[in-house]
Parts: sequence; structure tokens; C-alpha cells
Amino acid sequence: MKLLKRLAGNILARNIVFALLFIIVIAFIVHLSLGVATRHGHKYSIPDFSDMTMQQAVNSSEDIELVLEVIDSLHVASKAGGVILDQYPKGGNYVKKGRRVFLTINASKAKVVPIPYVTGFSLRQAKNKIVGSGFEIDKITYQADIATNNVLMQTYKGAQIDATSNIMGEVGSSVSLVVGLNPVDPQPVVPSIIGLTLSAAKNKLWESGFNVGITNYENINTKDSRDLKVQTQSILGGRVAMYGRSISITLTTDKDKVAKSIIQNKKDIEEYKESLKLKESLKLKDSIQIAVDSIFAELENEELIIE
Repeated sequence: MKLLKRLAGNILARNIVFALLFIIVIAFIVHLSLGVATRHGHKYSIPDFSDMTMQQAVNSSEDIELVLEVIDSLHVASKAGGVILDQYPKGGNYVKKGRRVFLTINASKAKVVPIPYVTGFSLRQAKNKIVGSGFEIDKITYQADIATNNVLMQTYKGAQIDATSNIMGEVGSSVSLVVGLNPVDPQPVVPSIIGLTLSAAKNKLWESGFNVGITNYENINTKDSRDLKVQTQSILGGRVAMYGRSISITLTTDKDKVAKSIIQNKKDIEEYKESLKLKESLKLKDSIQIAVDSIFAELENEELIIE
């Protein structure tokens, strides 16, 4: 009460108090206004637009006023033209109203582009040019040549491609290669592809001189191929196999299974290395024993052994 009386009698103090209260009220109002304007604390789950048309996606996101923007298109033959293949942010993420969502849609037809001419290139260079142009390798066939992994010929749908062919192909289709093999060169080592995506596994096999065999699928519960990882391969990494051998794989979305396979694969590779070292050691011992036996045999023949 005394403080109020003193403020009532002091005009300057009273005005300062009123000014402070005014500033506090204004700050509170501004804070509330910003919260409403920015929808502070209000977040909404983005729908999963996979396999929807643009109109369906717009309708399903109308309540949260999402801005849908197409940034890319691909062609997946197994899906209808115009449906959504991918989105960012992914469905299930929480965002504020008005958030932009970037979409990849399925083109009605595959893009048609020139098939790169790779005859005369090394297999690694050829693979990079083919994959970089949007194609895949259907089959690698080896035939005797002075240079191993030198591309001797390429075909597309049975037609041979030469430097002047200018053949066009659908993105995603496959090119076959005939590659050289010098019989005196050592056989290649199978790469370890456990835990890789399908595309990464294919690239590793192709550039090592192997074909992709049967692709099996296990526990598939995703529409995004990037979630699929290699769980098993028919020939384990670190083994030696013939050039052109087909290696089959199993894909899964089960992260626990993939993690266990990676650990087991590392153990298998280490055990295989140890077995090779043991074999080399036994071979060395055998060769030494053979040499010693040979020396004693010669000495016996010459009757030079001292009694």
C-alpha cells in the first residue's frame, strides 16, 4: 500500500511503471500473434503419396495445405504412368502447414537416349559409361584375347553396336558385352556385396567381371528400393571364381538379418584367409620335404652318404 501511495504521488515513477506494463502487454500480444502466424507447436503428419496420382496427392494433403512440387521423373514399367514414385520429406514425417514436398513421378514412357559406344574400353570404364547413361549390363561374355577385360563387342537387343551405329535405347534397359580374357591371367576375386543396395551390388559385380544371377526377395515390406539390402550371395566374398560367373543374391528389408549377415561374412572371409595361409604353409613344407628327399636320393645314388 505504501508503495502504491508513493507511486501515486510520483508522476515520473508512475509513468515508468505504466510504460513497462505497456511493453509487457505488447510483447505478449506479439508473441501470441507470431505463434498463430507460424502455427507454432502445430505439426502434421505428411501422407505417403506412393502410387497416388497428383490429384489424389493434392486431395489427401488439402487439410494441411502442403505445396507439392514435381522435381524429377523416372520410368518404372511395372507402375502406371503419372503415379508418384518418391517424395521428400517421406510420408509419416511431421511438418508445419504449407511445407513444400518434392515429388518424383513415373513417366508414361521411358526416356530414349543414345547408347554409349564402349568397344575398346576397359570393363570398368565401359560399366561406368553404360550405368552413367542410365543403362544396365545384361550379360558379360568372355572370349580369348590378349587383354583381359578389354571390351571387344557390345550388343543391344541382339543388334551389334559400332562407332557409327547411333542406336537409341530406353533408359533402364540392358546392354550386353563381349570381353577379352587372357588365359594366363589369374581368376578374379569375388567382391563382398552383403549389406549393399541392389544397384551398388550390381556395379561391384560387373566391374569385377561377374554377372548378376537370380535375384531373390525376402521379407519385402517397402516400396522404396533403397531400403532393400543384400542379405546373401551365392559365392562368398574373397573366393576366387571364373570370369563371367553368375552370382545370385537375396535382398531383404530386415536390418537385423543384414547386420548378422555382415558379421558372419567378415568371419567367413577371415576364416577363408586363414585356410589359404595354412594351405600355403603346407605347400611350402611339402616342397621343402620333396627337395630334401631329392637331395638324399641323389646322395644315395652316388653312394656318398657317410655311415
